[in-house]
Amino acid sequence: MDSSQLHQENKELKIINAIAHQLNREVGLQAALKNSLQHTVELLGLNTGWIWLVHQQTQSVYLAASHNLPPAFTQQPEKLSGWCWCIEKYLTDRMDTTVNISEISCSRLKDLEHGTAGLRYHASVPLFSGREKIGIMNVLTSESRQMTETKLQLLHTIGDLLSMSVQRAQLFEESKTQGAREERRRLSRGLGEHILPTIDRLLIKLQAAQLPHLKEDIQSITQSLRESEQLADHLLTAVQEMQDTLKDMAATEAQPATPLRYPGPPLSSREKEVLTQLQSGKTNKQIADELFISERTVKFHVSAILQKLDAANRMEAVQVAMQRGVLSV
Repeated sequence: MDSSQLHQENKELKIINAIAHQLNREVGLQAALKNSLQHTVELLGLNTGWIWLVHQQTQSVYLAASHNLPPAFTQQPEKLSGWCWCIEKYLTDRMDTTVNISEISCSRLKDLEHGTAGLRYHASVPLFSGREKIGIMNVLTSESRQMTETKLQLLHTIGDLLSMSVQRAQLFEESKTQGAREERRRLSRGLGEHILPTIDRLLIKLQAAQLPHLKEDIQSITQSLRESEQLADHLLTAVQEMQDTLKDMAATEAQPATPLRYPGPPLSSREKEVLTQLQSGKTNKQIADELFISERTVKFHVSAILQKLDAANRMEAVQVAMQRGVLSV
């Protein structure tokens, strides 16, 4: 091995070590993806990149991280949604190693005349955990030649590290989710075993208290009893709704995986505004007043948000958005 080969191998080891060190510093998925992608692009002398991930529950592919996107994509984010050549190859089991893709083959670059920052080639790095599909990392260069085999092999190694990091982060999130599931089960049991019987006993006592022999201030007492009964009824309804919500969430968790799907359209600026309001726990009316729009428009945006984030309800939409970095904590 001559000095130039030794120098090259040392350089590659330094890059791999830097990426591994960065990944080990991060427990959260979003930070791990963002920082490792930035390090990969910068250390390999590339221009930009993005990472697609497969959502394990919904089996939908979504844009999980990006770095230094060209104007064509920042100004028209919908260009990064829908079908593309590399995702199709990956989902149909025809991409199992890192490959070069030219601007002619890349469905996201080939029809763009402006705003591409001169990007010519990108390498697609498939991410796997055994046979399980994790996602794809695309890194792009403006160089007029394809990436070398050495660089592709290096990217493949980085992809293996990234796959392990993604899986670790997902397991970490699952551990928290499992804790939340247990808490919901505990809460549901508590509602059934303690709160509902207490309300029932309260109603029985209230009904028994309405005895005909009460003479003193009977009108006032009756009115108070009626108000107490109404409050108890409202509480009972609220508790039952809470139980129904818990059951719905449990049913959502138990749903089987759906077929893999291509990336959906991104959230619009207005949808992000509505999502931020949802994070604050505001009602449709409060959101409408805050954003100077109608409640009907708010409902429309909420429906679109749930669909785009593959969420069953508002709480889940906020949670997914936080996991993907759309919302901050």
